[in-house]
Amino acid sequence: MNDENLELAKYWIEKAYRTLETAKHDFRGNFLESSLDRLYYAAFYMVLAYLTLEKEQFKKHSGVKSFFFKKIIKEGLLDKSYGKLYNKLYYLREEADYTPNPTFGKDEIEVLIKEAEDFLEKMEFIIKKRIETSSNE
Repeated sequence: MNDENLELAKYWIEKAYRTLETAKHDFRGNFLESSLDRLYYAAFYMVLAYLTLEKEQFKKHSGVKSFFFKKIIKEGLLDKSYGKLYNKLYYLREEADYTPNPTFGKDEIEVLIKEAEDFLEKMEFIIKKRIETSSNE
């Protein structure tokens, strides 16, 4: 793994955590749609960090999502419950962005914040293991 990919992966990890903090801030301000949007992007950026290490690139969110399920969920790097969470964030973000009367509530988003935080921590652990594995090869 080259230094450029490693630095880019670190950038995406940092951006994921900054975006999570923005989601929490928006939630406290009762900007629920924005909070959901930021939760999805926090997860998305963390997946991009892993993609960077794998030297993969996609032009669409659906490509990133497909990679996530094939490489991370199906290979057992992350429990299937995190796949369900990623899917939920993906579709709720679309609902938040494009539906005039979204169906989610504040309680649901509060739970999603905690779950997204856990997702980021688990993904970061997987990424660090991937970096260690590459360093030892």
